[in-house]
Amino acid sequence: MSKVYSKITKQRARNLRLKGWSVGEINLKMRIPKNTISSWVNDIKMTKQQEERIKTKIINSAATGRPLAVAANRRKIQQWKENIQNSVKHFENISLENPKLGKLICGILYLCEGSKYPSTRCLVFGNSDPWIIRCFINLLRNSFNIDEGKLRCRIMCRYDQNLKKLNKYWSNITGIPLHNFYKSKPDSRTKGKPTLKKDYKGICAVHYLSTNLQFKLQSIGEIIIKSGAGGDRTLDPLPARQMLVPAELQPQKFIY
Repeated sequence: MSKVYSKITKQRARNLRLKGWSVGEINLKMRIPKNTISSWVNDIKMTKQQEERIKTKIINSAATGRPLAVAANRRKIQQWKENIQNSVKHFENISLENPKLGKLICGILYLCEGSKYPSTRCLVFGNSDPWIIRCFINLLRNSFNIDEGKLRCRIMCRYDQNLKKLNKYWSNITGIPLHNFYKSKPDSRTKGKPTLKKDYKGICAVHYLSTNLQFKLQSIGEIIIKSGAGGDRTLDPLPARQMLVPAELQPQKFIY
C-alpha cells in the first residue's frame, strides 16, 4: 500500500516549491518520493528567476558529479579486470619449455599473424606488440633447431618516427643484430599525420629464411584449427552438423 501523507506535509512541500526549490531538493529535504512530490506541486508555476536557478544548479551538479562517476566507473572496470586476471593466473605455471607445447603455440601464432605459403616462400611474422614478438621468437628459438644466421628483421613505421631508434629498440626485443635488419623507409602516406600513440614502435616483421619452417608452422596451426573446428578445413561451408552456433542465433526459416 502507498503511504498516506498529511495535509501539513503536502503543504510544506508546496511551500518549498513556491520558494523555488526543485523536486530533487524537496526529495532530499523531506525524504518523499519524487513522483509523489511532483503530483503535489505540478500546478505551481516557477518564476523565470527560479527556473534559471534550478537550471544552473543542475548544470553545476552534473559538472561536479561527472568526474566522480567516471572515477567510480574506472574503479569498477579495474576491479573487473583484476578479477578475470586472477582467475587465469594459474596458466603462468604452465612451462613453455616443453617443445611440443612451444611448437603448438608458435604454430597458432603464426597462422594468425604470419605470411602464408605459397603467397610467400619465407617465414615472416609481424606485429606491433613487443610482447607478442618476443614470445614468438623465444618459442621459435626454444622449440625449433633454427640457424640464427637466417634470422632477419624489417621495421615498418610512420613518417614522423625515427627509424634508427626503432631498429635499436626491436633489436633489443628480438635479439637479432642490427646488421641483419633490412633497410626500410617510413610510410610516406602518413606524412603530415603525427603519431598519436606515444608508445607505438611501428610494426616488427621477423623473417626466417626457410620455406620449410614456414610451412611447418602453418601446418601446425592448421591442424589445431581444424581439430578445434571439428571437421575438415577444406569443407566450405561447414555442414549443419558441424555448426557450433547456438540455435537462437541460427538463421530462421519463414513460411510466407
